Amino acid sequence: MSGSMKKRVPLIAFALTLASLIGAAVLVFRPIQAEQGMPLAQYVFDLPAPTIGPNPTMSAGLAAHALFIADFAAADSLNEWQMAELDFILPEDRANWIIDNGRLRQNFAGELQSSSLNQIAALAPGVYEDGVVRVSFYDEVNGVAGLIARYQGEVGYEADYYRLRVLKNEYEASPKYVLSKVVDGVAIPLAEVAGPGFTPRQWNVLELELRGSELTARLNDKLLLRVTDTQALPEGRMGIYTRALGGILFDDFIIAP
Repeated sequence: MSGSMKKRVPLIAFALTLASLIGAAVLVFRPIQAEQGMPLAQYVFDLPAPTIGPNPTMSAGLAAHALFIADFAAADSLNEWQMAELDFILPEDRANWIIDNGRLRQNFAGELQSSSLNQIAALAPGVYEDGVVRVSFYDEVNGVAGLIARYQGEVGYEADYYRLRVLKNEYEASPKYVLSKVVDGVAIPLAEVAGPGFTPRQWNVLELELRGSELTARLNDKLLLRVTDTQALPEGRMGIYTRALGGILFDDFIIAP
């Protein structure tokens, strides 16, 4: 190899190396575009919670002659209510109830706000025998809603009462609708309907009517079940039933003749 060729080889190698470095620098520092205008990286965020719309309109007839109404507009709306644990629990595991933007929210259980399967009730002031007890509810993630009637007892897991329980349609459990008579804390089903259950993430209206020994349940003004209890419970408190799983709102609670 001639002397001039020997001198040009290092120069060529140096030029190729320099070109490679420049090309790499261009690739590193130029704006990078994904194919078809899509972003290079997509971050997955939790979907926003659906907007909770207005409550169903309260029945004008019931409201006009109501014995008791709770719209939970005031921060002290629960001052006269009795919060009952219907299962035996330790005091530190009691369910939390709060007023949230003018609605009653079941806010899990205990100081840590843990989800719990404990059955719970929020009982309105006053004692009633016959009448209609009605509430609007919006289920986010709980799946269990209901009403309590003619409740008597200081300790929930030893009390007597009627319990109407409904499950959301997404649950596989059946029956979805159950009306039970609870005596000394032991539930005795009086009537059951298989399904389909209520629709979550929308407002529903649940109603229980008591006329002596006859009990009638309705969901969204449609008949669910009707039963006669020949050994009917006497008068007692009326209220709301659910489980301490959080994620459920109640509003426009009403007791009417």
